[in-house]
Amino acid sequence: MTVTIRDIAKAAGLSVATVSKVLNGYTTVSRATREKVLALVAEMQFRPNEAARSLVGRRSMTIGILLTAGLSNPFFVHLLGGIDEALKERGYDLIYLAQLSAHPEYNFVQHCRSRNVEGVLAFGFQLGELDADKLVASGIPTLFIDLNLTGKRAGYISSDNKEAVEGTVRYLHELGHRRIAYIAGLPGSYVGERRLAGYHEAMAAVGLSVRPEDVVVGDFAQETGYRGMRQLLALPQRPTAVVCGSDKGAIGALQAAREAGVAVPAELSIVGFDDIDEARVVHPSLTTVRQDMPTLGRRAIELLDRLIVEPESTPPAMIMPTQLIVRETTAPPARAD
Repeated sequence: MTVTIRDIAKAAGLSVATVSKVLNGYTTVSRATREKVLALVAEMQFRPNEAARSLVGRRSMTIGILLTAGLSNPFFVHLLGGIDEALKERGYDLIYLAQLSAHPEYNFVQHCRSRNVEGVLAFGFQLGELDADKLVASGIPTLFIDLNLTGKRAGYISSDNKEAVEGTVRYLHELGHRRIAYIAGLPGSYVGERRLAGYHEAMAAVGLSVRPEDVVVGDFAQETGYRGMRQLLALPQRPTAVVCGSDKGAIGALQAAREAGVAVPAELSIVGFDDIDEARVVHPSLTTVRQDMPTLGRRAIELLDRLIVEPESTPPAMIMPTQLIVRETTAPPARAD
């Protein structure tokens, strides 16, 4: 039976990346680790020609991650959990690629090459924050999360944001709501635009008109959800249901309704998006769209790994399903519109 580098890593209790570094003569590995790996190589008769096939030409086994948004959003925390799990399974190391865009001669593609990364995982940023076209054209295997860019060795993965909001509007319509407002996410972002499109298309599909005052611009944050709800509650004819572009926004909206003395869901239904941990523990608990964030992270690494090891593979454009989780913030309207 052919012994592979993964067999050596398992026997040593180390990552494939660490074993790779030992076999490639990296000086960053401790002497004890090096001796342990080399002893197993001899014991398990791991021949150099098999090593060459496994290492695929002195691979760095390193992926660079580009994240311009902060980690305060629970979405990113759960996403990174899935990413970390998949990286360990495949033996990759992860480095954070800090952008130095304030420097006049900064070139992100050169920065990636200088770090010897085999691929880039990019998420949490808007198109204008990164010269993404150059990254796509560079040939560096790249996987975007929530940004629909593709190239010869670049692809993306995202949840089905548009269909998710369409389903939410249909659900509220079936409950009897006819004045359904929307507190949108970040304008111009792929996710924000897809969710907003879902709202408009679903409203048209169920025969409801969208009044301009019923759509409030936000940025996925709790504060903008709070301000947006205050704006909606000040309208002469208030909505009976509000769809929010994020759970954070919905929690802010819930706070504003509580302060205004508006009972949820007796007088107003609220729906969020993401299904973060807080959605379960707020009172009343939040009806929301669930994204499987850990699975999204795992699949992102699987897709990026394929782009790396199979250069001629078709770049992915994967859309993941979502699920509407009905809790305590939705009910039929108390009044007819």
